[in-house]
Amino acid sequence: MANSSNSIWEINQNKEHVIIGAVYSILAIAVLPVYVPIIYALRYRGEFKDNVSYKLINIPNICDLLQSFNHILTGFFIIFPIFALKVDPFVRIMGYTANTLWTASYVIIAVLAITRLDVTFYHLKPNKWTFWQKEAIFPSSFQPINIHFQILLALGGFYIFVIWIIGCVTLNFQLVGVTWSYDTSAPFVDILSPLELYFCFPIMVLSFLSYILILSNIYKKKRQSQSSSSLRTEISILVQATVLTSYMAVLMALWHNAESWFEMTDITLSLLNGAWVVFSHLNFLAMYCGGSSIKDVTKVGASSMASSTLNNRRISTVTQ
Repeated sequence: MANSSNSIWEINQNKEHVIIGAVYSILAIAVLPVYVPIIYALRYRGEFKDNVSYKLINIPNICDLLQSFNHILTGFFIIFPIFALKVDPFVRIMGYTANTLWTASYVIIAVLAITRLDVTFYHLKPNKWTFWQKEAIFPSSFQPINIHFQILLALGGFYIFVIWIIGCVTLNFQLVGVTWSYDTSAPFVDILSPLELYFCFPIMVLSFLSYILILSNIYKKKRQSQSSSSLRTEISILVQATVLTSYMAVLMALWHNAESWFEMTDITLSLLNGAWVVFSHLNFLAMYCGGSSIKDVTKVGASSMASSTLNNRRISTVTQ
C-alpha cells in the first residue's frame, strides 16, 4: 500500500472490494487465450473467412473480447479507486463503450438468425458474400433479401453508433463501488436505460422463433430424405441460441430491476456485474459444446498463431 493517502496508486481500503476487483480481472483474463485463436482463424483462414455465418459469429466474438479488456480494467479501477477518480471521464467512456458492445451483440444475433432463415428457405449461398456488395452482383431472386440485410444492418449500426456517441458525450455511465450503473443525473438516461430493454427483448424473440422455423422446415425434409445431420446441426444452434438469449434476457431483467428486487449489498452488485463478466465464457462454451466446427476453428486458430509466431522468430533469428 502507498504511504501517502494522496497517492493515485493507493490500494482500496475496502478489502472486499480488492478481492472482487481481482476476481473480475482474473475471470476476464482467462477468456483471452480462448477468443484470440478463434477470432484469428475466422478472420484469416480461407476455409472460414469467406463464410457469411462465420463472419457474423466473429463480430460478437470481437465484442466479447473487447468487453473482456473492459472487465480487466474494471477490476484494476476497483483496486485503485483514487486513480480511477483521476481519470473519471475515461473510465465512464470505457464503461459505456463496453455496455454499447453488449447491446451491439443483439444486432448481430438478429442478422445471424435471418441469415440462417434465408439459407434454409431461400437457398442463399453461405460463402463468397459480403454485406456491402451491390445488388447487381446477386441473382435477381436474392436482391430483396440482401436489401433487407443492408437495411437491418444500417438501422442497427446507426442506432448503436448514436447511443454510443450520446453516452460518451454525456458521460452517463459510472463505476460505483464494484459495479457499473447509469448516472441518473446525466442527460437522456431516463430514455437510454429503458430503451435497452425495448430494443433487446424483441430481438431475442425474433432469434428464437427463427430457429424454431428452421427446425420445423428441416424436420419436414428429414422425413422425406431420412437424413438427420442437418437436424442435429440446427438443434445444436437452437440450444446455443436459447441458452445465450435466455441468459441475456435474465441478466438484463435483473440489471434493470435490481434495486426493487434485491438488497443492494456489495455481494449482490458483484454477482450482477460478475454475471456480465462470465457471459464471455458462457458464449464460448455454448459455441464449443454445440458442434465440432468451433472446435476445429479453435484448433486451427491456435496452430496458425503458433506457426506464425515461430516463423517470425525464425526470420528475426536469421536477420540477426
